[in-house]
Amino acid sequence: MDSTIFNRRTLLGSGALVGIGALLAACGQQASNEAAATATAAPSESASASAAASASATPSPVITRGYSGGSKAPDGEYRKADGYGPAQNVPKPRNEPAQYPENEEGLSHMMEDWLNAHNYAIQTGNCALVIQYVEKTSKEYPFYEYIEDLYKRGGWVVDGLDSYQVEGDLIYDDKQKIYRMKFRRFWSTVMYVDSDGEITKRANTDKNDDLFNYFFKYTEGYWKIIGSGTENNFKVA
Repeated sequence: MDSTIFNRRTLLGSGALVGIGALLAACGQQASNEAAATATAAPSESASASAAASASATPSPVITRGYSGGSKAPDGEYRKADGYGPAQNVPKPRNEPAQYPENEEGLSHMMEDWLNAHNYAIQTGNCALVIQYVEKTSKEYPFYEYIEDLYKRGGWVVDGLDSYQVEGDLIYDDKQKIYRMKFRRFWSTVMYVDSDGEITKRANTDKNDDLFNYFFKYTEGYWKIIGSGTENNFKVA
């Protein structure tokens, strides 16, 4: 899976930038739009030209980050992210990786823990927990750096949560001294809202790269993700 999670989600990828009018309305900025509409009622030619020149020089509006759902959620009430703001009261994953046996069952438990930490990071920007499950050689690592930076800038992510299904046996590569297992990734849409008003929206319309190998190493009771790809041999990204 050459594009894997990071390349399909990064703002530097082919994700289409969409208009922000709907989001601004959702964030309670209808007033500015109404004011603009009033100002342009029955304009003269010179006024229209002046307004057009002014509009072309106007920088991207800044998104006001508020509460998802339009209000602060009561303690303990999970509320998913939307145009108003990031998710609230996201259930926390375990604080650190657990030791599991060196077999398929042990790997399955680790992947469940990693996925909980992964989806938590996407919804909160807190990647300190999830990076404990991955090596810097993996394509997931720079994705988490991007997510962390996005939230620090005042942005957030809408949707974008993942789930996985095992599609093959756990295989040990004696030459590389690592494991691999085939997975299918399930995701539908994701939207990245940046603080400068830019939005990147992606939809999973191409399923060809949803089936791929994850590569793992096992050291002193701990599983760790070291990479992913469509090839059976692990290659450093």
